[in-house]
Amino acid sequence: MPATFFINWRIVRPLLFICFLVTISLYYVYYTFKPPTALYNDLFVSETQASKDLIHNERGNRYVKFNQLQGAGFNNQAQEILLYHHLALQTSRVYVYQPLIWRPRGETAGVPLSAFLPGVTDNSVSDSVFDEVCPPEEVVHVKLRANDLDQWNHAKTILNQKDRCIVVDDRIFNWAFLESAGTHTIWPSFQKYLGIHYKWSDIILDITNRTQTQLQLKPAGEPYMALHLRRGDFEGHCEYLADSRKGFTTWATLPVLQPAVFPPALDTYNHSSVVEHCYPTLYRILDAVSAQARRKPHLRTLHIIHDGAWDHPTVYLQFYKLAEALKNEGWAKDQDWPSGPMLRITQSAHTPIARGERDFAVCVDVEMARRAEVFIGNPYSSLSTQVAALRLGDGGQVEDITFV
Repeated sequence: MPATFFINWRIVRPLLFICFLVTISLYYVYYTFKPPTALYNDLFVSETQASKDLIHNERGNRYVKFNQLQGAGFNNQAQEILLYHHLALQTSRVYVYQPLIWRPRGETAGVPLSAFLPGVTDNSVSDSVFDEVCPPEEVVHVKLRANDLDQWNHAKTILNQKDRCIVVDDRIFNWAFLESAGTHTIWPSFQKYLGIHYKWSDIILDITNRTQTQLQLKPAGEPYMALHLRRGDFEGHCEYLADSRKGFTTWATLPVLQPAVFPPALDTYNHSSVVEHCYPTLYRILDAVSAQARRKPHLRTLHIIHDGAWDHPTVYLQFYKLAEALKNEGWAKDQDWPSGPMLRITQSAHTPIARGERDFAVCVDVEMARRAEVFIGNPYSSLSTQVAALRLGDGGQVEDITFV
């Protein structure tokens, strides 16, 4: 007699439901994170064609190609690209730009730079035509690394040489230099550079405008304060920086921005001091927001930029803790807020990202922070320091910036 099989639906139904949720989640990830392949392909073609037009029409140009950081976070790559582009312009050379290597997908082919920073690709040439304009036998290889703080002027001296095609074999913008006073030499000209050459692609501006409209943030709605909550994988990194006695990065070291540092001042010889600034407690962040809220009581809306993700879910918990405190009337009264607590708090997760737009989310975060009336950021973060530089490059005021 054949065996009879019975289905235990009390066990099967939950399993089916879990499978359904997993399927929906995988589809959502695929749908949301799928890159805009057609757009990228079109931009690669456009970059190559524009580069060929430039090299054929401008016969007397000199070129420089740098050994650049690849595969790091967007702002780490962008920071270096902007500095190298500025260095090329300072030495009357055409910048040879390379694709961005998009770390989240582990790609090696990269994505077109013009999809993000068209101000850099304008009147520059793509790496795809470099061999055409600079055959190997005409290329001169150089190294720019100097052992003193005058790294910038040393690099300019080498690149001002008469050689038509230069390839730089080493990298000069490592952490040691970026945390040093060497960046102070660059800032006056770099501030002007940002005002002239920095611009986002149309798609990034479109998403930012859409975000401000849907979230009712100025200019589409209310004036707002922006806060960068840098968490994610930063806690362990901050411990390393504290053990290594590392100071702030890039523009957060500028003398002009030291009044923006929320007290107490940084002491790199004090482990706790480095951690306090690199991975501030929620109480310290609340104090920094309070200081700006007392100064500008009309700001009743806060937009929080954070790095919460499926692999960093606790960031959302910290966001909600901050939001709950900042919207609490009793807490705002205790902190002497003249106009009461925050009325609305929005976050990065509210950015209306459509299919194929996920790559641009971090750029939208930067632009949302740049447009805010007040910005509170992390002096150890490349995103925060980039925002501060862009605000100053736009003519913004130091008092509207706080580094926690």
